[in-house]
Amino acid sequence: MDPFSFPPFAAVLSGASALITSMAEAIGDVLPIGVAVLVAIAVATLAVRAALLPVGLSSARAQVARSRLAPRLRDLQKRHAKDAVTLGRKTQELYAAEGVSPFAGMLPALVQIPVVSVVYGVFTRATIAGHANALLAHTVFGTPLGASFAGLLAAGSVAQLALPLVFLLVIAAAAVTSRHFTLRTSRRLDPSAPAPGTMARALSWLPVLSVVFAALAPVAASVYLAVTMWWTAVERTLATRDPRHV
Repeated sequence: MDPFSFPPFAAVLSGASALITSMAEAIGDVLPIGVAVLVAIAVATLAVRAALLPVGLSSARAQVARSRLAPRLRDLQKRHAKDAVTLGRKTQELYAAEGVSPFAGMLPALVQIPVVSVVYGVFTRATIAGHANALLAHTVFGTPLGASFAGLLAAGSVAQLALPLVFLLVIAAAAVTSRHFTLRTSRRLDPSAPAPGTMARALSWLPVLSVVFAALAPVAASVYLAVTMWWTAVERTLATRDPRHV
């Protein structure tokens, strides 16, 4: 079953399409309409992330707090390795005493799931609320906004790969930057941490999976990913910087 055929979801999709169209038409007075659509998506993304700024900063600070508590958590794990109940209770007490939630940081990610789903739906559906999707007709440098890097590559449309390739590189740079600062912050706050295992090293590369998603997603959705990932990278860098270096 198509979730966007459900009336409430269809209404959200229709509203998002109308909002992007209205913003693009306003910007279209000074820019080509295809470029205006991309700018409209970027502006809408910035608005969403700005609204989530308090949550994002709280998430980044919680990451710092968890890294700071890591040595004490390892000590608890050693002392209560054979008593899971006591270990769980002591761990909760430590988090509570330090005012840290082990689940902090999940809200921004959860909020962005429906946002990117809506952007994805707006640029992959031929019809929205029973009407033809006019946004799919727009192009930038000859590349349809509803096309993906993988789709164009499979179709042999080499001449149209430049734009999606640029966004893939921007997203990859954001993912690597975010990973670098996350690892650097963890090492700074917990220098005694043991070398990460194979699983931990693999998980540290999870942000790079965004590049794979971007390669399969429409160009328009890549704009959202590029903007939101760089916002996250900058936000975490500022929130977790060493005060001695400010």
